[in-house]
Amino acid sequence: MSALTLAYFRLRWLHVPAALLMFLLQRTPLIRTVVTTEFVLTSTTGSVLKGVLLGSASLGAVQTVAGATELTAGDGGNPAQATAGEPFVGGFAVVGAPATAASYEVRGDIPPGLNVTGIMGDTVNDNTVSITGIPTEAGEFTMNIRAWAGVNKSGQGGGPASGGTFTYTINVSAAQGEVPAITTQPTSATVSPGGSVTFTVQASGDPSPSFQWQKDGVDIGGADSASLNIASVSAADAGDYTVVVSNASGSVTSAAATLLIVNPSDGVTINTSPASVDVASGGTAHFSVAASSTGNLTYQWFRFKAGEGLRSLTGETSPTLQISPATAADMGFYFARVSDGAETVDSAYAILTLTGGTSRLANLSTRGRIAAGGSLTPGFVAKGTGSKNLVVRAVGPRLLDFGVQSALADPRMAIIPSGGVSAVVSNDDWGDSSNAAELATNSASLGAFALQVGSKDAAVLTGLPIPTVTNSSGYTVPVQSTDPAAAGIALVEVYDPDPIGGPIELTNVSARGFSGTGEDVLAPGFVIDGAGAKTMLIRVVGPSLTDFGVTGVMADPRLSLIPAGQTTAIAINDNWGGTAELKAAFAGTGAFAFDSDNSLDAAVLVRLPPGAYTVKPEGFANGTGTILVEVYAVEE
Repeated sequence: MSALTLAYFRLRWLHVPAALLMFLLQRTPLIRTVVTTEFVLTSTTGSVLKGVLLGSASLGAVQTVAGATELTAGDGGNPAQATAGEPFVGGFAVVGAPATAASYEVRGDIPPGLNVTGIMGDTVNDNTVSITGIPTEAGEFTMNIRAWAGVNKSGQGGGPASGGTFTYTINVSAAQGEVPAITTQPTSATVSPGGSVTFTVQASGDPSPSFQWQKDGVDIGGADSASLNIASVSAADAGDYTVVVSNASGSVTSAAATLLIVNPSDGVTINTSPASVDVASGGTAHFSVAASSTGNLTYQWFRFKAGEGLRSLTGETSPTLQISPATAADMGFYFARVSDGAETVDSAYAILTLTGGTSRLANLSTRGRIAAGGSLTPGFVAKGTGSKNLVVRAVGPRLLDFGVQSALADPRMAIIPSGGVSAVVSNDDWGDSSNAAELATNSASLGAFALQVGSKDAAVLTGLPIPTVTNSSGYTVPVQSTDPAAAGIALVEVYDPDPIGGPIELTNVSARGFSGTGEDVLAPGFVIDGAGAKTMLIRVVGPSLTDFGVTGVMADPRLSLIPAGQTTAIAINDNWGGTAELKAAFAGTGAFAFDSDNSLDAAVLVRLPPGAYTVKPEGFANGTGTILVEVYAVEE
């Protein structure tokens, strides 16, 4: 996509404020169904869950299976037992139905350290689902399961006609002893070729922990002590070194120590970064990087994707990368790491997406500071006609549990139709809602973190008409403190609990307010849910707000788009540049025009795979001021 070449620039934040990461803590929303099942749970080393999926005409008519425990949607789940630090093999299968289950949707909490075999996004195409690994954290972890007779969640089974979900719970017990803790992290080093370097870690634990060093996430053979020595370094040794510290109680991975190798050279210059591609399923995706240096260049390709993290691609060590045939599992973010032995430079990210597919905006959020007597005013827009079910939350006190020191103590919220002045719904304390129990249940099913009973956080579960009473398609959600003298940070969230393909879908989120630095950054986020990619228009408006009489605007805003689980931007822009492609996107989404092609407002047009994303605005030279951040789903 040509517009991305204006927007991409490799950027790493070594320290991201906890509040900015708030949105990244949220899980992808879950979709409700009703399924009646039978389960058999064995107590061997693997826990096997067997069930019978019944059609809607047979709900409640559970067949008999010897030794089975009957379980219906909403029960406490079928608990499997595991111990932190010990291997676990488990899973489940739906059997006994007229047709064997061919695919499953798996969502919810998977214990850290365990992996669902063959999962792509939230889908497993198989007759059974296997869960293996070594859990690293104690606790109760509940997964939400649906099954289908066809692959890719098709055919009879988990659709709306059958009802809601059933659950599978893994109870992970803490191992006796003490989980390893790193007391001294390894430190980065810069050496010349032929020199030596030693990385050292200090850790505690009971029993005494073992060590395994890694380079760029890959185990180093024989490197199993508290120190790693490289007697004579070469260009191939440059990279990031970590150490996994383990014992029977669990494991922990150290921070990365970077080894840079310096020799007399002109350094590495990335002349051309790889370009993003959008190809048909089964087609060929081709990436290439062009770099120059007086030294000999080496290459290593990397990929980042939701649920997988960042990993190097084995054997991909040339200036080009070809993926054929391209599948949904290949969608993600790619870059090349280029080294001449003295310097290592990463190219900009390129995005691989597939044409077609179905997706939607399932969750919108905005985190920002509310001044004393002021407000934070996010808004959202939906398309379609009818009543739209939504969970809307204004979170303040709960943010303290995530390290936000200046959280708003007592927020209150209202939902007002765009162009109107009167609230159609309002709330101060979420527990005062007439449907508070249903609100809590729906929030949990959507993957939202729980609000404490009796807390001062605000939230509602409500149905809103589209078009609105003002004949618009959107609403604003002004959030204020109940104490006019109080100030603090609040997180506003909008969740869509309806299934994909419903008559009304969210299409846009916006937020206007003051944006500062650190915790005070105004940071919206969004989640793309489904199997397909979606094209998004993202804008941070500062100077052009003066056309609407807004004062104190940020003079020169810049935007960065960050995927969940990553600290590196996959798209950035400083000045939008007046491109024809962006102007067409403005017109197609109904976004207002900027005051000139040379305005210092920022905008990007980017096609994204499913996942969660945060928009981070920044002012040039740490400038602050009022901004409007907008995220639009572009019609395709």
